[in-house]
Amino acid sequence: MLSSTSDAEQSTLTVAALLARRPVKRARAEETEKHLQESCVNLLMRHQNTSELLLEITSHGKIRSISCDGYEELEHNTGIQTSVLESELRRRSEQTGVPVGLLSARVLLENIEDLITQTDTNTQQVLLSAQQRSDVCALLKSAQALMSAGIFRAELLWQEYWKLQPMLEVIYHLHTHNILTLDFMLERDAAVSAWITDQLKALCASMKSAPDDQQIQHQMLSTVVCVLVRRAFEDSGHKLSRVCCVILDSMISWLLDSLSDKDTEPSAAGFWVQVFDVSVFDGECVTEGTLQRFFTHTLMRVLTHRPVYKVSDVIAIQSEWSFAKTPTLLTALFCKICVVFSVECVLNQLQQVLETHEVNWRHVLSCLSHSLIYHSQTQRCLSDLLSRLLRSAFEGYDVEKMITLFLLARQASLEGPAVFPSYSDWFKLSFGGSSSCHAKSKKSTVFLLKFLSDLVPYEPPQYLKVHVMHPPYVGGKYRSLLQEYITLAKTRLTDLKVSLEETGIFEVVNGSAVVLESPAQQDVEKAITLFMTTNKIPATVIEASIFRRPYFLSRFLPALLSPRVLPVKSDPRMMFIEALRKADKIPAGLYTSYTESCQRETFRQKEGVCESREDDHLLDLQEQFLHLRRMMTHGASDGDVSAQLSRISLTLRNGHTDEETGRDVITLNRDSPDSAHAAVTNVILQNFCLCLLDASKVKPPNRQGSWPSVFVKVLLGHRWLLSALLHRLWDLLQFQGGVLSAAHVLGLAALQVELHYCRHMCPPLQLTDSSPAALSVSECLSDALICSTRSHMALCLRFCVAVLSYGLCRANAQSEELHNFIPERLYKKAQYVMSRLVPETRAHMSDEHESDPHSDGADLTGRVKDSAVALWRNAQIRSLKSRPQYQLTFSEWLSSELRVQRSQDALTDPERQEYEQWACEQYYLALSEPDGGCGGDVRQTCVRIITAVLDRHAASQTGGSSLEHTDGCLPDLLCLLQALLYEVAVTPQQNASEETGHFLWDVIDGRCAAATDPDGMGPELNDQQTLLDVSRVLLLVPPVMLLTVRKDRTGRTALDCHRMMKHISHVQRRLCGPAGLLPFNLTAHFLKAVVSASVSCDGPDDEVNTCLSLFITECPLLMLSAARWWRRLSVVLSWQWRRLMGREALPDQLQMLDDSHSWSRRASGGLVSPVSSAPSWMLAACLHTSLRRTDGEMENVRKLVRQLHETDRQVVFFLLVYSVIELISARLNEQAAGCFQRIRDVSVCLLAHLVDDSDWLLLFDQSGSDHSVSRFLSRVASQQTLRLMPFAFFSILSGVESEVLTRAIRSPGFLYSAAVSYRELSKLFLNAQPSGGPQQQVLLEARRVLMSSISLSSPGCLTVSQRQKLQSEYEQLDSEISAALSSFSTRFT
Repeated sequence: MLSSTSDAEQSTLTVAALLARRPVKRARAEETEKHLQESCVNLLMRHQNTSELLLEITSHGKIRSISCDGYEELEHNTGIQTSVLESELRRRSEQTGVPVGLLSARVLLENIEDLITQTDTNTQQVLLSAQQRSDVCALLKSAQALMSAGIFRAELLWQEYWKLQPMLEVIYHLHTHNILTLDFMLERDAAVSAWITDQLKALCASMKSAPDDQQIQHQMLSTVVCVLVRRAFEDSGHKLSRVCCVILDSMISWLLDSLSDKDTEPSAAGFWVQVFDVSVFDGECVTEGTLQRFFTHTLMRVLTHRPVYKVSDVIAIQSEWSFAKTPTLLTALFCKICVVFSVECVLNQLQQVLETHEVNWRHVLSCLSHSLIYHSQTQRCLSDLLSRLLRSAFEGYDVEKMITLFLLARQASLEGPAVFPSYSDWFKLSFGGSSSCHAKSKKSTVFLLKFLSDLVPYEPPQYLKVHVMHPPYVGGKYRSLLQEYITLAKTRLTDLKVSLEETGIFEVVNGSAVVLESPAQQDVEKAITLFMTTNKIPATVIEASIFRRPYFLSRFLPALLSPRVLPVKSDPRMMFIEALRKADKIPAGLYTSYTESCQRETFRQKEGVCESREDDHLLDLQEQFLHLRRMMTHGASDGDVSAQLSRISLTLRNGHTDEETGRDVITLNRDSPDSAHAAVTNVILQNFCLCLLDASKVKPPNRQGSWPSVFVKVLLGHRWLLSALLHRLWDLLQFQGGVLSAAHVLGLAALQVELHYCRHMCPPLQLTDSSPAALSVSECLSDALICSTRSHMALCLRFCVAVLSYGLCRANAQSEELHNFIPERLYKKAQYVMSRLVPETRAHMSDEHESDPHSDGADLTGRVKDSAVALWRNAQIRSLKSRPQYQLTFSEWLSSELRVQRSQDALTDPERQEYEQWACEQYYLALSEPDGGCGGDVRQTCVRIITAVLDRHAASQTGGSSLEHTDGCLPDLLCLLQALLYEVAVTPQQNASEETGHFLWDVIDGRCAAATDPDGMGPELNDQQTLLDVSRVLLLVPPVMLLTVRKDRTGRTALDCHRMMKHISHVQRRLCGPAGLLPFNLTAHFLKAVVSASVSCDGPDDEVNTCLSLFITECPLLMLSAARWWRRLSVVLSWQWRRLMGREALPDQLQMLDDSHSWSRRASGGLVSPVSSAPSWMLAACLHTSLRRTDGEMENVRKLVRQLHETDRQVVFFLLVYSVIELISARLNEQAAGCFQRIRDVSVCLLAHLVDDSDWLLLFDQSGSDHSVSRFLSRVASQQTLRLMPFAFFSILSGVESEVLTRAIRSPGFLYSAAVSYRELSKLFLNAQPSGGPQQQVLLEARRVLMSSISLSSPGCLTVSQRQKLQSEYEQLDSEISAALSSFSTRFT
């Protein structure tokens, strides 16, 4: 301070104030200007304290309160003060003899020390307060001025300051003010490096500073680190290079040590991690090469820091080092270090370090996991590296490279299929083939097996199981070596108490001794499928319950009896469980536990009860998803999102401790949804939708990166979750579409797109009660979208628009083909529903409007219909139609249209008719056949419609639609078909070849050509509906089109009715059922076809007679039906004949039919008249029809039979034939069950008159002999009727009198016929599994009749071969009958 008196008040005055207070005196005349100046200087320098003067100068009021950055003005405002200070320092130097440079350094140091100690005595303090920082900066500004004047030496300042306790921030300011640089300090004193290290650690530990200090901390750390990095790595020959490198190594070691040091504040080490931000070096003199060398060196230090783990320890605990379990600081460190390297560079450094140094395996493997999670291209690069390591290891038989190979592959597989294939897949790919490296020589094989054997004591069980289930390929010569390893691995697994029973019961062991993986769940699904097909417990399951009982009890049954909410109606699984329980294959205690668990599950679902563990798990999952959503909102990078998804994957894995099944096919039971994981799936679906919305608020879908694909790949790594997720998706799309909001639809659509994009990683999906072929998940889920009602169509339209829009964005973002993102079946549904509900799109589908090559997803906003139109204007969307698998063919369109319920259709009746007419006649008719259309051929259009109509029931049974309904669009399509058929009829094809056949019969007979199972009634009954549709279609066809008019060699036109006869004999005979008759409408239609087509011939009468004669001999079913319906037919045919020919007289064959009916009416009325010339079977048919209409039928029958027995016994025989057929019909038809006794009485009466003729036995012949009766029956009776002949045989015999029965038994061949009939009847009952009642009574009566027949038969009734054959057949069927036949043989021998 400047003072001229001892007064305390004046001692506080500044120079300016002092000068201001001096009174202004008038200058004396004698005082010159020079004298006055000298006097002032002497006055100022008298008793002046230099240190206080320096402090006073630097403490000017104007700059006292501003920061260091505001001191630029000081140079302009303190020029006079600096000159004063310079003069004072020089004067004092002259007085004391101390060099002015040293003096100035001491003065500056004293002021700095006073400023710091006045406010803080903490010697460990590294930061100044705001006031101290301001004062120090001011002092340094003065020091800079003194340096410029040449009276200040920084070297002397350092000598003095180093003797004290330096502070890092003071050093920082000295460096930034270019007074003392860090380079200089490091060069002058070796102890500075240790001091800087301690100061940097202290700086990192001071994390709780005021917010204002955050900036100065970052600046200090950046400046120091940049100096250290530049000196350490810019010039390796520099003398400071080693010193700076040591400091940096010490800091990174401190950071890495803190990872396991629980007492260290995490934020301290975390603050040091920030120095690896590339932004730290922006603007500093650090070149790119220098920075690259620094990060390379740091990465090597991290990978080699404290190599404490042995390889054996790493093998055992490696599974705990996945990315999700890596310490956060280590992950952050890798994120910052690896940012300057490419993936190839990181992997090359890993390989180099592994080959040349002892490494910290935890850090090495964590670095690999980080690269896999944050960089999608790592998988490809790592696969190449592993391939090189594999080849190199076997070339030099290098064990260390093998260890590296296995550890890297296992670490990669820990991160799930989202980033790398599973270990099982990698092991099979590397060692499972004959071309693998180890299979080239014995030495290589022995090397691999020796290596695997050495790993066994340390291996986790999951890897041992992979090696056992998928052992390496080994040639036949070295199979024993492989067996030794497998035995060793199994022994180790036994010691670890891990189950060895993993081979499925349906697996086929091949010659390579490979044990295939087939988990119990897959066995359960296959067993249920076989059970539903055969209605029997599969023999393989029965064998497993006996010979593989440990697997059956510990694996198969628990998988089958997993708790669930039982459906109201028994599903296939419930029926299979019940069958096993009845067969005593399920222990009672286990079944009781299963039912109780199902009840608890039902209660839990209804009440919303959740176990505490599951609740905690869901809370953790929700929290992690919430963090993921925050990341989306802030626009996080793909790497950060992948890292969070990896942590979510770990939570999912921890929440489900059951073993992964690894199924090859996922079975989706539509009737029994997977409710075990409903809460988890709801959380995942909900958060996926929310994440998509949050991400879309920041960026559009085409700029969001690949996070949705990673999300889906993470889910694919959890098969248990995938099954539940797909069940939930199916349920949402098919049953809950009406409650889905726009956000839900968009989210589910995006998930569908991503599932399709990842379809090669996802196992196929198999729908229960569907076609046996498994589909990809995305294609199968497309089938969940049904278009049968208004609400279903609305959801389908919204969903398809969302899928196409999102898929278009993703394709453009990934620069890939659009078909990689759009499922084929969904694109077809989009074509169907958009053209149906949005008429404006029809012109675009028909290519009537040009596509817009510049149209993208930008205009896909607004209403859904507007978006649909915008989509079809897009060239990429429309280009998919050029791919065959994306074309909605005419047949597929018809199948979809047939599933629409007319009462709930989104279109009105006129709109629907207009749409269907557009689709058929304007779109598909004009579309070429390769593109799915008809190529302009109307006949082909008719064929497609007929095929679709006939296939509609098969489609519903194979899961092609929802539950079958009767309120469909079939009438509309049939009307359209009829119009097209009449167009074909009135525009005959010109120059058509007569050998081409009839296109209608081609399609109908081709569709009905598949033979039904002759041993079962089920398939035939299921086929009845299709046959009814055939008849329905035939009735639409103009009758004239059913026959072909051909010219013979003489040029005479004639009718060709062979196709119609073939159809009636092979197709309609199956439909006529047990009644043995065609329905009236078909009979009339066929006969009208004959009459109508005959007009086109030269001789209509002759052609009608020729055709009907051919029907009588080759296809009696039509004429037999005509005889049944003649009363109604005669009117129709007579009128048609008169209209066409203009005369009353019918052709001879029709007249014969009329005469037969007249004779039958007279005969049934008791009038005796000459027998008509018609065939006996036709007369019997007319008579059978007339007898049914008369009262007192039995009396008329007896009287008529006596008369006919004398004149025409064949008529009586055919009466018996028709009565037997009617008897079978009455038994099968519940409505006609009351007539059964009456019909049986008639049959008994007829048999009593025919019993002495052996021909009646031909009616019940089951031996397959070829005779006239069997040929007639095969042409008029269905296979179902023929199979039930044994039933009719014994039903009639059980009702005859004993005397008649005895006469029947004595008929030649009776015993053999009875035995064969009883055998066939027993098979029928065994297949039908009767439960008692009349059917069981018939079987007992049949057995009684057979046993009586055996006892009453004559010696020659059976030949030796017949007797031996019957005995062998009855040994297992009925031992008592077999014994009776044996005693019968002995008795007559």
